[in-house]
Amino acid sequence: MQRIAIIGEGAAALSTAEKLISAGTCVDLITQRTAPFGLLRRFAGLAGVLADAVSGSHCGLGTTPRLRLIGNVRVGPDGDITHNEIHRLSAAGDRDLLILELKARGVAVTTWEGLCAPLEDFEDWHRVITRAQLAHVGI
Repeated sequence: MQRIAIIGEGAAALSTAEKLISAGTCVDLITQRTAPFGLLRRFAGLAGVLADAVSGSHCGLGTTPRLRLIGNVRVGPDGDITHNEIHRLSAAGDRDLLILELKARGVAVTTWEGLCAPLEDFEDWHRVITRAQLAHVGI
């Protein structure tokens, strides 16, 4: 199964991830946040959404989850890892090399994977992110 890495957590990245997953592609979503707005609510079944499709335990033996979140990673020349390094590690064909490399560098990387069934409905990520940014956060 083909695997594509998307770097970012905006509406375009999340919408693209959904479309690629629905087309049967596996997606690694690499974000600076530990979890992008609404991602785990939607895909991890925290709101009861897609509950049968999201858990790795629902995947058959030998099945790879279609979505893998790799969070808390800064990508770029001054970040935790560069685009070229991601490409080099991904080209090796071992899907765990990226996470192992980040951990070896001392990055407190967060991961979640799941979503074993194709998507049939799509979220309006621009609306979700806009609403989330309006939420009052008290300290």
